[in-house]
Amino acid sequence: MAAERSPEDLLETLVAEDVVAVDPETDRVSTTDEFEADRAVYHDTYATMPDEEFHESVADVFGLPSAEAAAERVAELGVTRTEFATFLTLRATLDGYETEELTELARLATEIGPSTPIPDGVEHLDDETWAAFVDRERAVVTVWKLFCEPCEAMKEQLDEVLAAFPDDAPVGGVDGEVCPDFCRAAGVNAAPGFVLFADGEPVEVITGRTDPDALAERVGEVYG
Repeated sequence: MAAERSPEDLLETLVAEDVVAVDPETDRVSTTDEFEADRAVYHDTYATMPDEEFHESVADVFGLPSAEAAAERVAELGVTRTEFATFLTLRATLDGYETEELTELARLATEIGPSTPIPDGVEHLDDETWAAFVDRERAVVTVWKLFCEPCEAMKEQLDEVLAAFPDDAPVGGVDGEVCPDFCRAAGVNAAPGFVLFADGEPVEVITGRTDPDALAERVGEVYG
């Protein structure tokens, strides 16, 4: 059995393979956009797959005798679907690594994850900062999630999306997966989402992929 590699050594490998990047100014570590594009395909497949099918897939990939045996191994090791999707992505995109090493790399890459689903061009908010941000006459908070195809589609039209909002309404963004307090307070349960605030209170919630022109029309009706 090969010796277990240190986290530092594994990180160097992920950086060398363009799975992970290190920001030279902040030293922040995150997975690359290219890797996330590949991982999204596997994540979409396994995220909502029934447990039995998921365990059958695990058994097939790791040579376990049955789905039941895979279920026990998954529970014992605490393997998540995201980690499994990460393993499959690494196996498909990297060459020269054995299963054990790919498993170690997948665990670290899953822990690192992408930096944020919130696009540049909007102020990044969280459960600690959104309330102060919306405490004004008008404000808009957008909601994004990772591995969200409608979110990615709307990011491609971000300039048109931002143009739908009034100049006097600053636009912020939250990661819907890690801001439960905001989502409960605003009554939003899907992404992408656009929450229009007036005097600190949510007055309209628009969710799902939305044509920028239709979005602008609705915003105009709400804000006059």
